Amino acid sequence: MVPHSDRLAPYLEYFFTRYLPGHKDVSAHTLAGYKQTFVQLLRYHQSRFPQQTDPLLAHFQAPFLLEFLVWLEKQRRNGPSTRNTRLAALKSFFRMLPLLRPESAVQCQQVLLIPAKRTVPRPLDYLDKTEVDALFRAVDPTASAGYRDLCLLRLLYNTGARASELCALRVSDLDLEARQVRLCGKGRRLRTVPLWETTLAFLKIYLKSERRRPQAAYQEFLFINQRGSRLTRAGLYTLCRHYLERTRQELPSLRHKQLHPVHLWRYTTATHLLLAGVDPTVIQDWLGHTSINSTTRYKKVPVEVKREALRKFYLFEKSWQEPMFGSDQTLSPSLLAFLEAL
Repeated sequence: MVPHSDRLAPYLEYFFTRYLPGHKDVSAHTLAGYKQTFVQLLRYHQSRFPQQTDPLLAHFQAPFLLEFLVWLEKQRRNGPSTRNTRLAALKSFFRMLPLLRPESAVQCQQVLLIPAKRTVPRPLDYLDKTEVDALFRAVDPTASAGYRDLCLLRLLYNTGARASELCALRVSDLDLEARQVRLCGKGRRLRTVPLWETTLAFLKIYLKSERRRPQAAYQEFLFINQRGSRLTRAGLYTLCRHYLERTRQELPSLRHKQLHPVHLWRYTTATHLLLAGVDPTVIQDWLGHTSINSTTRYKKVPVEVKREALRKFYLFEKSWQEPMFGSDQTLSPSLLAFLEAL
């Protein structure tokens, strides 16, 4: 039922049980993120007003929410990106509220005017080909789950899949005859990514003899953990971190790079495709980006390419023999000093 109250609770319940899953059809991942936002908001409200166990909607005006966002950054140590994510969840709620409670329209409009905070994109480090091969060598395929780990690392490099996409893969998502895999990305958007011959060979062996016997409820999932259930994002992070740290001990070049154990493969795939001359719009579809701006973030030019550009520029500058206005001797000393001081 549509709530009729001046309290937050019934509207929040409607938001999570009816509006988001029924009217917006958001993913479980989005639901979990929004839930965390409102858990933090209610905890902050409780710390400010411990006597108000059933808060009024009127308490959540724009100034109070601005204070909450500051609290997230200063007390919870949230960065600007996380702060903006929390704000997006709040705005989603306050976009719904006027539909159910028109008298809150002004309050909601003020909340929707709260700006997102400017973020400074951090440099995205990636692996070069030597480092990719070293990471693959760090996996012992004869160890328990070693072949599975090598298979999923190669699949991450091939597809640039997100952690959630890889963990959600089902056997039916593989089309070995067509040499492709179907991934379900953000917003439940499906995309198809081609498989290299080496990735295909590893997957065939994995499915034939190396895949663990799953529990009945997890028969469909491609990657199975030691308990017989689907591989989780936490499990994927742990094993990727293990192999990254092992490779860091052998390769000094990795010790100064800021690398996320799982997402580094996505950065690496995108950058290698760009350096290979693949059209950015193709890479956008390959990675499942909704905006081309997300794809071009990966276009980091290696220093070797910059050195080659500098060499070509130097040769060009050397070939420029004739000065545009004659020799410097024709210029008066004062004019020359003026120009050099600019």
